Amino acid sequence: MSLTPQGYAFQFGEYAGLILVTCIFLWLLLFSAQTRRGILLFCIFAFGQIGFTALVGLHFRTEDRVMQSILKNFVVEASEGASQMQQFRMDSLFDMTSGKGQLSIAELRELQIRAQSGKAKCLELNSDHIRSLADAERRIAATSSEAAANFRQGVESVQPASDQYMKLVQDYFTGIEQLTGFLINKQGQYVQTSSGVVFKTEEDSKAFNKQLDTIAKQADSIAQLEARFASSYQEVTHH
Repeated sequence: MSLTPQGYAFQFGEYAGLILVTCIFLWLLLFSAQTRRGILLFCIFAFGQIGFTALVGLHFRTEDRVMQSILKNFVVEASEGASQMQQFRMDSLFDMTSGKGQLSIAELRELQIRAQSGKAKCLELNSDHIRSLADAERRIAATSSEAAANFRQGVESVQPASDQYMKLVQDYFTGIEQLTGFLINKQGQYVQTSSGVVFKTEEDSKAFNKQLDTIAKQADSIAQLEARFASSYQEVTHH
């Protein structure tokens, strides 16, 4: 048990049941042993039991080292991905729409290009993550096929949320492209005030507000999913 890592008590217990049966056999063997050969046989079985138990513990320890390494890599990967996505923030655009700042047409075009680059970077990071998952499963399978199957099951369980996140991010950047394009095309038909963007026609105002509201909802959903993923990573790493 001293060789078994924390969190593997249940798995160790599965093997401990077999060990308990062999203990009974060993006690009976010792009780009935009347010769040196019998005592020698008892010692061989006893040391065999110890060796088997040690091998089980060492196997779990190896599996745990691989799992911890993989989890740390995922945490680093997630942190680096979030850091890379920071360059595609749209703070200046939202400052404009809330009346905190003003943007020129050139700046709007730059934001439009940034949104396109953000979509491409998100797809790139997702592809890298898929490769990391496949590599992690291969590493785990080298130590335990059962652990690899559990890992794959865990990945599949969060896949719907991951797909939802990817779609939200893509739709978010697409919405930014459309919103900046709308502002560029409507140049001269609105003014930037301390209250935000004010259009000359009600139709344009409704179209703008609808796009802005959709983007805000997408940003909120993205933030909720990111918080959920972060919480899951912390829970796994702490166990």
